[in-house]
Amino acid sequence: MTGSGPLVLRGKRVQGLGVGGRYVSMPYYSSWFRRLLGCDPYPGTLNFRGKADWRELAGLCEPLVIPEHVEDDKRYGAVYVWRARLRTRAGKRDVLVIRPLLSAHEPQVLEIVACEKLAPLLPDDEIEVEVQC
Repeated sequence: MTGSGPLVLRGKRVQGLGVGGRYVSMPYYSSWFRRLLGCDPYPGTLNFRGKADWRELAGLCEPLVIPEHVEDDKRYGAVYVWRARLRTRAGKRDVLVIRPLLSAHEPQVLEIVACEKLAPLLPDDEIEVEVQC
């Protein structure tokens, strides 16, 4: 993270747990992401590990909060969301940086939700996103 100008997060792409797509595709979360992105979200997330953890980010930049949800007697946790711009080979893309509060990832891992599959657009495993606070 940087101290002046836009809040820039840098990190390395990491392997996900294989469940992001299932949650992004759930009607409850999908409708939230659709409203925030202005498109149908790609059914998956891109994970990255930065130097700071999600709690530090939340302290520096107030997140939007998707409330927890109960469906068929199963509780789905709240999700912290930050609007951001991701650097790609083709220029910057509008994305959402998210942190599910029930995540099994370590605190330094954040996820990115976008309108398209991002992996082919990345120049390498280095991630750089400008968070809009």
